[in-house]
Amino acid sequence: MGRTVISEVSLRSRLTSFGTSGYEVGLILGQSLEKEDYFIHLARTPPPRTKNVVEESLIGSSDGIDESDSKNDFESIQDIQEYWLADHATDVTRMLPGGMRILGIFVAGPEDILDDSNNIEKLTVSIVIILTNFLNNQYLYGTNRYYYILTYNSKTQRYVCKMIDDFRVECTLKPVDIKFRSKRIPWIELETTINLDRMFCIPASKEPKSLKQQLQEILEDVSKMIDSALITIEGKIRSSEDLIEIIIANENDKNQLQVDLYIPCEKSTSMETKIKPCSESLWLIGQLVSKTIVTEKTSIEEATRAIKEDIIRSLASRLEMHVDSLIEEENDSPEENITLHEPPRRILIHLHKSRVTLSSYLFPGEEPQEALVSLQELLDVDVEDLDIQKEIECHAESIDTCQCGPSIIPENIKKVENYLSNLRIIGLGVAILIGVIAMVFHNLY
Repeated sequence: MGRTVISEVSLRSRLTSFGTSGYEVGLILGQSLEKEDYFIHLARTPPPRTKNVVEESLIGSSDGIDESDSKNDFESIQDIQEYWLADHATDVTRMLPGGMRILGIFVAGPEDILDDSNNIEKLTVSIVIILTNFLNNQYLYGTNRYYYILTYNSKTQRYVCKMIDDFRVECTLKPVDIKFRSKRIPWIELETTINLDRMFCIPASKEPKSLKQQLQEILEDVSKMIDSALITIEGKIRSSEDLIEIIIANENDKNQLQVDLYIPCEKSTSMETKIKPCSESLWLIGQLVSKTIVTEKTSIEEATRAIKEDIIRSLASRLEMHVDSLIEEENDSPEENITLHEPPRRILIHLHKSRVTLSSYLFPGEEPQEALVSLQELLDVDVEDLDIQKEIECHAESIDTCQCGPSIIPENIKKVENYLSNLRIIGLGVAILIGVIAMVFHNLY
């Protein structure tokens, strides 16, 4: 027997509800450990929307919408649009906590899908495209060692799970032992907070870089910084081979553990001072809250890696969302050379009333309820307002009344606000001084 997969019976019930009127495809969300993997959710991939559907939905009318465009099912496995499925996988991964990934795809329909070699080829190509997308976006940490194909025959009510572990040779599907347990998986929360306050100088060059390119370089620098950090759990450095369950046993069966990151100081053996010409600078300030979900069988090494992945994945996701939201970049603005950007803040949503939380991001002015629409579309879940953790991070405009973080955030934000205010005051003072000098010269001469 090959790999072992553990899940809850509720996921099997969800699987057996698919494929009753046609074929349905979606993503398997879960966590992969050294010895076993966990399936936590099956998210059906929404159908591609036509232009007419998008336009009609924007004006709030259902007239003229093709009913076939609103259905999840299709007539044949060959109708699967691989790139649409891959885009869905990328969007969903941004919402996952560190350590969790897209572990494969599932298909439900009125036949034994894996009995047809053409179906196998179609599903394999879909997974390869998903993997390629993740390889091209390394800071999402979407790649995995194994990928699963889970199928369900709605007529015989039979499900089959296979695994692909090597794409370099002719694809061979290996058997998987999948176990659905009635008892809930005991998830453990690893929570930490990162305070960012760092200046990045942008080297002067003949070809100015876009804001997106600049932020990508900053992300690379922050990634190296986080990767070098020392992690303590409940105030202690742990052995990489130990399991989380050892810590829980010593901490009176706690299901939430506090994590701290210690970033080493930069060392320099050279006494030389190097001067590099810079055209501009970017100042990254704020607080990032990280909540990573693991099982008690997770090793400290795996948990440490998951925590660091969660921090970088969250930062990468919101920076990309922020850049995409900008209509135009403010480069060399004649009116103001200092601009305060505020990327979206993170909120957490409980999945199926469990301890597993998924992320959504809100821009200034958006309400948590607005995130429910994308959750329902991307994750195929119904979420209630009570399932949302709204105040784990704060927008700058609500910093004075927000109770979600330590005082370092207001101080950092006020640094920028005071800096901008001082510049305006200085500018006004200089303008008045120039006016006075001009009047004196006019009277004298």
